[in-house]
Amino acid sequence: MNIETLSPAGEQLEGQELYERQKALRATPPFPPGPTIVAAGLQVPENIGAVLRLADAVGTQQVIFVNEATPDLTRIQRTSRSTETLVRWERYTPAEFLERASSFQPLIALELTTASASIFEVKLPAACAFVIGSEKHGIPAPLLHQCQQSVHIPMFGVNGSMNVTHALAVALFEWRRQHLG
Repeated sequence: MNIETLSPAGEQLEGQELYERQKALRATPPFPPGPTIVAAGLQVPENIGAVLRLADAVGTQQVIFVNEATPDLTRIQRTSRSTETLVRWERYTPAEFLERASSFQPLIALELTTASASIFEVKLPAACAFVIGSEKHGIPAPLLHQCQQSVHIPMFGVNGSMNVTHALAVALFEWRRQHLG
């Protein structure tokens, strides 16, 4: 197909027009809420803010941060673009979360493991929680062992991984593609 035969791309939506479009989308027939997100050991405030922004974008109702340290809220707010006020989020210590892990079943690890399957080849459950790990070390072993399944994103370059929030975006929107109704 020749590029001249394609219809114009249109104009970028901004401001009130973008807001009205999003409002209309949310008012369409009910769609299932997005999966819970469990983010274990994230250290970079910008990644924490990006997780909250992704959660809002996909319609996730709950984000759990599993971390010993209290994050820098100012830097998180800057990256999240105020979505930290729209999405319910909580922080647990690793021990607290492991005590409650059974209430978030099934837990699906977004991690390349000896048993992981390509996220594009599995049917993701409608109700689930995606578990992501820290930027450097991935999902801590005690939490990974609580997961019922692990999925990975096939990588075709030399590098075998991508930024944790980029991987989460791929997983969330693959889940949403499978569950749009």
